[in-house]
Amino acid sequence: MDPSSFQSERDRQLRETLTRQPAVQRVLDALAREPEQIGTRRHFLARALRLTPEISPQLHRVLEHATKVLEVDTEVELYVYPAAEFNAACARPEGGRVFVLFSSSLLEAFADDELAFVLGHELGHHVFDHHGLPLSYLLHEQSEITERTALELFTWQRYAEISADRAGLMVAGKLDAAARSLFKLSSGLRTAPGPDQIAAFVQQAHELAAEVQGTDATQAAPHGDWMASHPFSPIRLTAAQAFASSTLMGGPAPLAQVESQVAEAMRLMEPSYLEEDSDEAETMRRYLFAAGVVLAGVHDGVDPREVETLRSLLGPARVPDAPSASLLEEHLPQRTRQVRERVALGRRAQLVRDLALIAIADEHVHPDERHFLRQCAMDLDVPVSVADAALGEPQELD
Repeated sequence: MDPSSFQSERDRQLRETLTRQPAVQRVLDALAREPEQIGTRRHFLARALRLTPEISPQLHRVLEHATKVLEVDTEVELYVYPAAEFNAACARPEGGRVFVLFSSSLLEAFADDELAFVLGHELGHHVFDHHGLPLSYLLHEQSEITERTALELFTWQRYAEISADRAGLMVAGKLDAAARSLFKLSSGLRTAPGPDQIAAFVQQAHELAAEVQGTDATQAAPHGDWMASHPFSPIRLTAAQAFASSTLMGGPAPLAQVESQVAEAMRLMEPSYLEEDSDEAETMRRYLFAAGVVLAGVHDGVDPREVETLRSLLGPARVPDAPSASLLEEHLPQRTRQVRERVALGRRAQLVRDLALIAIADEHVHPDERHFLRQCAMDLDVPVSVADAALGEPQELD
């Protein structure tokens, strides 16, 4: 089966949108002009154990099945490295080879069908060419990528993980193997979970959904969800369940219905209010404008880079050249009250996220700016830890 038939539609759409952006295209063009970087294979050969058919015949039988299901015609080399945590990764291809790495603990603790899910997931990154949009290069401090585009890149990478999970499901052939794998990856437990444990894990996904909808348990609000490279494990399980019920996996659900279910589960982790047409979203945008300008003026006046960041989020038409911090400071209490009255608790963390982008726009966060951002979080009933964890380092695909 052609892998593109089960690739996440949002993965494909975001990839196409991002690659049309001039700043992204300039980075990709520059990378294309550089000679191929050689050294990945040498690094792995020197620091990890290559899993040949003689060393791991069963894993190679899994690999043979995976490459057939996913129509991989590139040579695949498997490696294991010593590590206590469960982890696997797919490295950027080099010299006509693609490399998949496993931590030693994962390789020893996962059953064959669980390894099939993990290996299928990693090869999914290769067949969908997710390495073709490298976050580490695009988010480099010297690039011209705006803060809003950076958020879109993180959103795309989370949907890339959904596509890779679908590849893993196609290889494993059943939801149970994926559920057990995600349970182990989330918990670090080596023992295979039984039906009751999997059911409890599924319930955790439902409870997370309740948090997203804005229950009064918002003190457990996410820490940097918007910068996460992976969906939360319960969300991944929910998305896997939806895909397992699709016609592609022998179920009754059309793929369009699956895409809708996945989009709903991923909703909190996306900055959708910036474009969303609703009263709630407009209230959020009005607050972001006022709080963003006041934040920009907290230390040494409003910096042009902070104004540009605000424009990249809200759009040029919404932000004047010289906004008045003192005037908007008078309106901020009212707009804060409106957010508290109209915006679900689970969505308010997104405002703190975007205010943090404004704070770092001039490449230095002054203590006064940090204090203001933390105060904004408290005023919105968002944990101050969300403000403190507003930025995260980009991670490579795994």
